[in-house]
Amino acid sequence: MGQLQAQRRKPNMNFGIQLAQPLGEFSNEYNGLPAGVAGTFSLPFMGLPVEWGIGYAWNNMASSDKDIIALISEDSINGNTYAKGSLALRSNSNRYIAHARVRPLNGRFQPYGDVFSGLETFKTTTTITIDNSGYSSELSTNRDHLDMTFFYGWALGLRIKVAPTIYAEARYENITGGMVKYVDNESVEIANDNTISFGLKESQTNRAVYQLGVAFGF
Repeated sequence: MGQLQAQRRKPNMNFGIQLAQPLGEFSNEYNGLPAGVAGTFSLPFMGLPVEWGIGYAWNNMASSDKDIIALISEDSINGNTYAKGSLALRSNSNRYIAHARVRPLNGRFQPYGDVFSGLETFKTTTTITIDNSGYSSELSTNRDHLDMTFFYGWALGLRIKVAPTIYAEARYENITGGMVKYVDNESVEIANDNTISFGLKESQTNRAVYQLGVAFGF
């Protein structure tokens, strides 16, 4: 009876760091290997070696920073107020995922396979931060670009038990992404007046994703 309890399938989750490799048209248009983090939560289905769940992944697509002199307030009588600060541009992708999983073994070694689909956003924001005598405060954040697309794909993973309810995990994903516009990270320019300009690229967003992390069973 104790062994049956140990082998009973329970909810589980995983967290990992990942590196995305653009494929096909995406590799021709985007120069880089977006790093990021991801996590999933899975529930067993009727005691079978089948699970379903949800997940989220974030990848950095581009970043740029510049020291600036920012306008804090405008006063026609006493003059405008300025302060030293920094301007940061960040482009990233966010995947919201639904998956189904087959995990045939529930012991020390647990190989599994996923099919998944979801919605992905490609977003670029700029943030101005002011230096206030040793500490920083955010002055403003603006969204400069947003586009989204659907994606689907498959994944293979392997978990190895390192402690009760804790597993080391390696995972490979193959993603077929839709047509989307995103910031050309080589075109970003920050002018002396703190205005930002950049170009956009458009392509399919197919990728291979390599992930290492840890999984937990409850």
